[in-house]
Amino acid sequence: MSARKVLIDTDCGIDDAVAIMIALASPELDVVGITTVSGNVPLARVVDNVTRLLSFLDRTEIPVFRGASGALVEQTHRAEGIHGANGLGGVELPPPRVVEQAERAPAGIYRLARENPGLTLLTLGPLSNIAIAVNLYPELKELVGGIVAMGGAIERGNVTRFAEFNFYADPESVQYVIDTGIPLSIVTWDATLSVMHTREDLAGMGFQASASGRLFLDLQEVPFEYISRVYGARGIYLPDPLTAAFLVDPGVARKVVTGGLRMELNQGTLRGASIRWEGRRHSIVLEIDKSRFDAILSRIVALKR
Repeated sequence: MSARKVLIDTDCGIDDAVAIMIALASPELDVVGITTVSGNVPLARVVDNVTRLLSFLDRTEIPVFRGASGALVEQTHRAEGIHGANGLGGVELPPPRVVEQAERAPAGIYRLARENPGLTLLTLGPLSNIAIAVNLYPELKELVGGIVAMGGAIERGNVTRFAEFNFYADPESVQYVIDTGIPLSIVTWDATLSVMHTREDLAGMGFQASASGRLFLDLQEVPFEYISRVYGARGIYLPDPLTAAFLVDPGVARKVVTGGLRMELNQGTLRGASIRWEGRRHSIVLEIDKSRFDAILSRIVALKR
């Protein structure tokens, strides 16, 4: 069976970088491009992080496109507390050998979708680029095979009690994408909370054996400190890597429900919340099988020795 063609849309922070590594380490996927979007850190930093990461991993053939610098309506939100000022927890990768494409992200998405009918979009940040691309190129609705998104919260958010960061950062874009009817699978913050990794967990997974594995461990230092300080817990959560792993192997999901969603767009306490709703049928992932996820996460050890 040929590998599934995938475009990754990212606001590249720490867990995004790990998700990209999972995708590149998985023969089930063929990453044909990466688009960048403002989110965890400002857009210029996101572009720099992606190009440095691809260069470090010797995957300089993958095209990188600069995308939306902000949300359609919502004010700017950042997540530097958990990702560090540079988005990679202070880890400094060597200068990039990748030059970003002249095309901007919406045009890049459209071209790659035309070249790869049935293309899957793996979205790891706000959905600004996807909404803009479909608005500019409505035929994308027929070219894209589906979207696998990290975002949303059903029972408990991480920015507010009700809202998860990616969807909260640009809820109008999320609603626009939902309304396109493109098949949508969502790995929620609820699913993220079902899997925590301690230092002891990671120590037993062999990451010290390679350069890519050691990069993974270095990236986790700021999240470990943040989760301990803010939540009083002895571990980390890996939302974007869980989403990449679900794309590689849907069996990673222990609990999936099918149903509609709509975004709360009013300027009030519930803004950015994901509301279960009748209508279009999305796959909503609520729990993850940790052992099955770890089998995929450990693949990144082989990326760079």
